[in-house]
Amino acid sequence: MKSAQNNFDLIRLMLAIGVVLGHLYDLTLHHAFLGLRLSIDSESCVYCFFTISGFLVTLSYVRSSGLRSFFRKRVRRILPAYVSVILLSVLLGAILTRYQIGDYLGSADTWKYLFWNLVFLNTYQPNLPGVFENNPASMALNGSLWSIRSEVLFYLLIPIWIFFCKRLGNFLCWASVLVAVQCADLLILHTEWASSREIYLFHIGYLIPFAFFITGSLLYMYRERLETYATRLLPGCLLIVLGAYLVGKENVPLLLRVVPLAMTVIIIGGYFRYLGNWGRFGDLSYGIYIYHFPILQTLIALGLLTTMPFIGAIVAITLTIAAGLASWHFFEKPFLPKKNHYVQAEAAATPVLNTKCQPVQS
Repeated sequence: MKSAQNNFDLIRLMLAIGVVLGHLYDLTLHHAFLGLRLSIDSESCVYCFFTISGFLVTLSYVRSSGLRSFFRKRVRRILPAYVSVILLSVLLGAILTRYQIGDYLGSADTWKYLFWNLVFLNTYQPNLPGVFENNPASMALNGSLWSIRSEVLFYLLIPIWIFFCKRLGNFLCWASVLVAVQCADLLILHTEWASSREIYLFHIGYLIPFAFFITGSLLYMYRERLETYATRLLPGCLLIVLGAYLVGKENVPLLLRVVPLAMTVIIIGGYFRYLGNWGRFGDLSYGIYIYHFPILQTLIALGLLTTMPFIGAIVAITLTIAAGLASWHFFEKPFLPKKNHYVQAEAAATPVLNTKCQPVQS
């Protein structure tokens, strides 16, 4: 790669804000935000994150000197902010709970929340005692953390995935995985499994994200060929994506949802005209994503988002961006090496515009 210029920073920032806007309705169930929910597919925003992650994490693995180097970079990138949001959520709970502080700290649920979330199994204890009990949609402190659990699992699978790709061929491995995912998707949707909550959570939490992640990884492996045909492929991918949304995603086979959307994101992110050095602000997308849920839940509990929805939305977005900035400067950047892309992007005084952009180190 000759250049570190790309549009992934901007895309991830837009995806994170898209998730926030979509969750305004999901968590408030307020009619004022219904239009946002109908126009913004927050679920697809999260899946696009997995696509970009598959692309960039594969790049990171290939450039790493070994497994230890690869996993060290993943830990330094993910863990500090993740641990901080869990600890701060427990502190927030101590302020908002209807329990006395002694009862709150002495509750087994408080310590279960801390333990299960720190080991990435947040679904075992998503709530804190006496917190958000009257919120209309959910009591969960941070329903967005499920994707971090899936992300970490996919990191662990990357070495195995690359191993088989080297021996069996990139396309054969990818095609086999996607066909298996497509078959599993049909079984889950059209059998008695559809009524199982556990199967449903596996479906949306692991199966579909894995398809996007692995497709992003494959697109990295075929990056040179993709660059050659990017301008020809993009219009067709956009038409298929648009068509899928017009007819309803549930009516479109999973493969026709995964591949065109993943290719669209990677082409615009890595091979489209450079749209500026958005990395100079740091990687705000991660902080925005993991902090927005407790911020929205708190504003709902305080009544701001339900009694004054538009003012509440402005406050929510402002606080979320501020949290993203704080997370970057206090919990993320200090743990990253100086050669990290975001650290270098911040240090760059003036970005040099280019008509082509290439993927960057994750």
